[in-house]
Amino acid sequence: MKDYFINPELKKSSLVLVFLMSSFLIITSIVFKHHHNQLKEDYIRSLGAITVRIIEKEPSLEKEIIPLITREASEEEIIKGMDILNSYGLSGELDNHLFPYIDRTIYINNYSVVFIFVIMVLTLFIMNWFQHAFFYKRIRSLTMAAKRVVEGEYNLSIEEDKEGDFSKLATSFNSMREIIRNNLEQLQEEKEFLVNLLSDISHQLKTPLSSMIVYNDIMLQKELSREKREVFLINNQNQLSRMDWLIKSILKLAKLDAKAIEFYKENLSLNDTLKDSIEGLEDKVLGGRLTINMVEKDQIAFIHDRLWIEEALINIIKNSIEHSPQGGVINIELYENPVYRRITIEDNGEGIGEEDLPNIFKRFYKGKTSKKSDSIGIGLALAKSIVESHNGSIEAHSKIGKGTKFVVTFFKY
Repeated sequence: MKDYFINPELKKSSLVLVFLMSSFLIITSIVFKHHHNQLKEDYIRSLGAITVRIIEKEPSLEKEIIPLITREASEEEIIKGMDILNSYGLSGELDNHLFPYIDRTIYINNYSVVFIFVIMVLTLFIMNWFQHAFFYKRIRSLTMAAKRVVEGEYNLSIEEDKEGDFSKLATSFNSMREIIRNNLEQLQEEKEFLVNLLSDISHQLKTPLSSMIVYNDIMLQKELSREKREVFLINNQNQLSRMDWLIKSILKLAKLDAKAIEFYKENLSLNDTLKDSIEGLEDKVLGGRLTINMVEKDQIAFIHDRLWIEEALINIIKNSIEHSPQGGVINIELYENPVYRRITIEDNGEGIGEEDLPNIFKRFYKGKTSKKSDSIGIGLALAKSIVESHNGSIEAHSKIGKGTKFVVTFFKY
């Protein structure tokens, strides 16, 4: 029951009801006390009139009558008296108006009780009306708010500054409103994301598809030597490989953005993951006659999905390799402190312009000064999504002609 009395409205109505009932009891007691006093006075008047008439007839009985009036009559006297009165037709079956004093007292008592009852009923009715009007007003406000939410208005809120079930209902309503708004916004974002994804895929596939169509038309319409035909076939094969990699990368990025990938995180050595990433690019390092210096102070354990983190690091290191000169140097350092684990990848390549630097992690972005015509601009965006999915961040610092430094940070908290 105490759960119900946390509601201030129920406390108030209960207190008012107790007050009204107590008032009813007190007023009724006062009225009946007054009527009892009146009945006693009428009793004295009636006996006084009878005493006067007896004394006028028999003055000698005066001293005997007074003790009889003040003491309680015996059962024998009562029976004899009732027999005498019955012989003259006086009994309880007579109408009240034949007993003037009793009739008046009954009349007053009845009307007093009715009057008090009517006042109490009116008071309770008025209180009940006000209380229910208050309740239904609050319910109507919730109904109107729910209707406005259905119509798409999500900025309203129900405020309740008191404890109780109405406050809990208002809190639940506000939470529901926020959940509905967030879900609808998420659906809209997913819709826009799908539209953008399809647009990106269409845009990125347009060029290689056009090239393949041209090559196929040439091979179909012209007589070509075996050597030239092989050149066109090799070009088509390269375009197909590029399209395959592009589609896979876009789908990976789409799944990451949609949080549709389940990472298999284990407490593994981040040092080994970094070394595997470097080994996966060994051919590119040798082809560019580059030197990679890796500095690792300690063995660092890190809960992560090894394959995904490896892919992110490969994309970052690959970017440094592609923008480093022949014989360039790439310095990689791995270290940790009580707050984070950090990998820095720094090259001495061409660098990135200030206007390009804020955009390099955006998908399909190509720097204005980039010399790589076949660059798609998806590797760094993919790396950023993977790192952020592991409670990390990635940032870049660069100056034209001096190189670029990528900083990958995995936070511990």
